[in-house]
Amino acid sequence: MSIALALHLLAALATAMVAGFLAMYCLTIGGFFSHMVRTGQIEALQRHYAPFRRRTHLKTTYAAAMLLQFFASVAALAASWHTPLIGRVLAVAALPLLLTVHRVTGFTEPEETLVSGRPIADDAAARYLRLNLPLHALYACFYTLAATWLLAELART
Repeated sequence: MSIALALHLLAALATAMVAGFLAMYCLTIGGFFSHMVRTGQIEALQRHYAPFRRRTHLKTTYAAAMLLQFFASVAALAASWHTPLIGRVLAVAALPLLLTVHRVTGFTEPEETLVSGRPIADDAAARYLRLNLPLHALYACFYTLAATWLLAELART
């Protein structure tokens, strides 16, 4: 197996892993977070989740998984510029797209405020509630598209 092919496979697997994580986020903990905000139980959520997040270094773990996918995809693209490129380009674009959408929609601040345990204003909680599941579902779909495309390209080789 060539290095380019191995990197393509790693990118496909890492991208599929992130797609699965994002889909499960929507179905489980993201839905729970939205439920807690919707029912006015923000303090209870923060009292339990923020210490867990700090103790387990969850923010670092999430970042590592996302960066693994990004750098594996960059390496796969750099290792092979031959066509088809679409799967690798989509996989490389996924994280910058996610971060850009998070920032442009104003979701970054309310999300971090909520999960870090800091006091959150009512308008920020409303923004979180309005955007949490739709944005994460959009990201899950984009990562799934990229992973599927990468795997389809692998199947053709």
